[in-house]
Amino acid sequence: PSDSHFENMELARKWGLNVSATMKKCCSLEEVFEFLKYWDVARKSLSVATDGVVLKVDSLSQQRNLGSTSKFPRWAIAYKFNAEKALTRLESVTYQVGRTGAVTPVANLEPVLLSGTTVKRASLYNEDAILALDLHIGDRVYVEKGGEIIPKITGVDKEAR
Repeated sequence: PSDSHFENMELARKWGLNVSATMKKCCSLEEVFEFLKYWDVARKSLSVATDGVVLKVDSLSQQRNLGSTSKFPRWAIAYKFNAEKALTRLESVTYQVGRTGAVTPVANLEPVLLSGTTVKRASLYNEDAILALDLHIGDRVYVEKGGEIIPKITGVDKEAR
């Protein structure tokens, strides 16, 4: 085995193990930024959803020197892309009672395609969130998926009122 994570992954591929074809060794920060920029666009054409890229220190000896916290290695980071946004219309607000009895306002939206799924509803969390966004029925609203999963309203196109 090599002291290089990348070279060891290439060796594993030669042995017939399943290794990502999108793995790349970057030798400068400029290359890292280009890689991230490329995948921010290219990820939209993948057959599976992805919200980021894992960046790792290549040298196994440097990985050992950097160590880990109680939860995460210090030699790797999960870089998250900005969430995809869409503009749609707030049609109405309904209220949902949770299992604990908490009442949550829910935005009913004009259906919009976002990150591969049709979004029709988004949690408004509480009255403070509605007031902070200054929401009105009929508003054109910006919606994104938190963590690429949970739809949320992030803003209002107030010029469209």
